[in-house]
Amino acid sequence: METQSTSNGRSQQLIISQAVTAIQRHRMEEILHSVSIFDIQEFVTTLYQEHYQFENLEASYKKIRYHSFNKLKKRWVQAAIRNYEEGRGPKKELRARFEMITAYHHLVGPEAFLKEFHVKTIESYMQQCILELKEWAENPNLLIHTYPYWSQKTVNQKKTSLKTDVLMILWEVAKEVDLNQPTAHHSPTLAVDIPFFGMSDRIKNQTDLLDEKLNEASQLNLELQNYDTVIPKYKKGIPDHLSVLVSKEFIQELNGKVPDLDSKDFEAFTEILAYRDMTFQTSRKIIFPLSQLVKKLYANDSGKSYDLTTQRLMKLGYYRVAGHNEDGDFFIRGLFSSVTIKNATTLAESQVIVTVSEEIYDDLLKQQIVSIYGEQIEQLKGSFAYHLAFVLQKERMSSIQTGEQQPVRRHWRQFTYSIRFNKVRKADNLKELELNLDRIKEHDFILKDWHRSGDYYFFTFYPLESWELPGHSDTLLL
Repeated sequence: METQSTSNGRSQQLIISQAVTAIQRHRMEEILHSVSIFDIQEFVTTLYQEHYQFENLEASYKKIRYHSFNKLKKRWVQAAIRNYEEGRGPKKELRARFEMITAYHHLVGPEAFLKEFHVKTIESYMQQCILELKEWAENPNLLIHTYPYWSQKTVNQKKTSLKTDVLMILWEVAKEVDLNQPTAHHSPTLAVDIPFFGMSDRIKNQTDLLDEKLNEASQLNLELQNYDTVIPKYKKGIPDHLSVLVSKEFIQELNGKVPDLDSKDFEAFTEILAYRDMTFQTSRKIIFPLSQLVKKLYANDSGKSYDLTTQRLMKLGYYRVAGHNEDGDFFIRGLFSSVTIKNATTLAESQVIVTVSEEIYDDLLKQQIVSIYGEQIEQLKGSFAYHLAFVLQKERMSSIQTGEQQPVRRHWRQFTYSIRFNKVRKADNLKELELNLDRIKEHDFILKDWHRSGDYYFFTFYPLESWELPGHSDTLLL
């Protein structure tokens, strides 16, 4: 079983929460407290982030099991046996046991000794102790802190081995979460409700100064003064009350024409959110290695892939959507408020620091998300169908929960509230939409069937699975 870092990230809080529960079940709290580890949640979270978060879970576990768990158990046992047999070293563990049992034998005599321990000699008793240690070393289910002479270890030895024990518990929990819970992909509702992303890739946008309405708004919102308006390829491809903006700084860097946000950028956006850790709740920041995202998006680490990924990160930081609501109130929305790529000796060592916008943060904090479960969604990556699937999933959830009769009817213009139809002609945009509706339908999830009549689309959705029902607790984001 290969468990990739993104699915680990999506299940991180669930894994950590269940690991803390397992620690309590193993009655390890007092043991951790004895070595001055009092905040168990923080201790477990730190270990998860350091050893599992950005790694293949199973590969990391195998290294820990071999180097830190199995080898340590055998080393402790071999050292205890050697010290006893050679009669040297500290008088503890087996040597201390030998001295204690010898004194006891002299005190109570052979008959009482036999009656209590069921062996005739001290040597037989010690061989039983040695066998007990060897069996302990070979038993994969016995954690290190169950070592019979644990109390005689130093504080540093205890701390180090407790880290290993908790890492072993984390693996057992993560394995069960991975087996029992369908893989879920998540998007904040805002990224589905506002058309940040176009359906077509390879589009280069032309920009112009803010139109009259936005220019008036810029007097009240100074942030707008740093943006120009994207000229839509198809004027009806975005609702009249919305405008797409791009940073003047980004325009200057790319000599006037900037690449549009597309479905691959939406893919990058959802992948980045999977790298959140527990600090996200207070900082809104997501920190992750650039190399991880590159390999996830392009399945290689070529120089070109690094360049493309870096450009996508910049796009996600530089695009905004502005508009006004039904009450006439002006708003401006973004996905990331800042993106920083920390310089390193090589790109492969670079760290990315992303700060999400307040609106995205609020969506995540309030669990206002669109979730898709199952392996099928993975197979749609690399196409507009991946983004479209989230839009359809929201319509599916809404229609089923409100009891809307199937097939569900939607005007094609309703899609422009979630997706920018950025091809030049209506026919081209609808052709692309329908091609990707078929892609989703072929994978036998979300969309069971569809047909078009004039400007309307009719959708028949699959019923909700048990894990998709409201209130299902296996999907924890923060």
